Amino acid sequence: MIQATGLHKFFGDRHVLKDVNFAVRKQEVVALIGPSGSGKSTLIRCLNGLERYSQGEIVIDGNRLYPDLPIKQLSQIRRELGMVFQNFNLFPHMTVLQNIIEAPMLVRRIPKAQAVDLAEQLLAKVGLLEKRDVYPNRLSGGQKQRVAIARALAMQPRALLFDEPTSALDPELVGEVLKVMRDLAAEGMTMVVVTHEMQFARDVSSRVVFIADGAIIEQGEPHEFFRQPQQERTQLFLERVLSTLP
Repeated sequence: MIQATGLHKFFGDRHVLKDVNFAVRKQEVVALIGPSGSGKSTLIRCLNGLERYSQGEIVIDGNRLYPDLPIKQLSQIRRELGMVFQNFNLFPHMTVLQNIIEAPMLVRRIPKAQAVDLAEQLLAKVGLLEKRDVYPNRLSGGQKQRVAIARALAMQPRALLFDEPTSALDPELVGEVLKVMRDLAAEGMTMVVVTHEMQFARDVSSRVVFIADGAIIEQGEPHEFFRQPQQERTQLFLERVLSTLP
């Protein structure tokens, strides 16, 4: 469903992605882990067309995502990949409901009544139906992120990309967001998740991909990956982060 081949990304002289080969199958949940600054977020931003890659190829559900693709064609591809950011990106002047129905009405041309019905279903799904008429500044961080997930789902995407969705949250609010993500995974949603939550990566993902210094170092099935990493760089990273993992 998602295929990146020989992907390179430069920011000036800085080589951020180095010959990355990455694929995601339908209904797969892929956790991207690695140290800060390793290129994880840049990779998923390239997959969604938010960053232009420098070399290589990206194909989304059979459609090639060229770096210089016209905006109309880019938008058609991008709407199949929902994006959830670490800082929510909700419109502060709109209610929760308005935040969710805006894109389906404008981009997919869904009638307002249908968009509202879908939004209410999704708010119930993330446990926030009672917040439909509230403005974002009255929500906790965890509630904002759950609204952001509902907003992404309202576009009825074929896959969801998450860029560290819990990193901006207080520790006690992380669990409510991860529960929604676990439920989506159980329902078969295709997901790529940049995360520092190692327990989520181990227990929910179908594959873990470790990125360091702009390159994929190792990947594999979660329990084997965490139990017996093969590369020394992976071992050093996991030694640092697994001390808090049950």
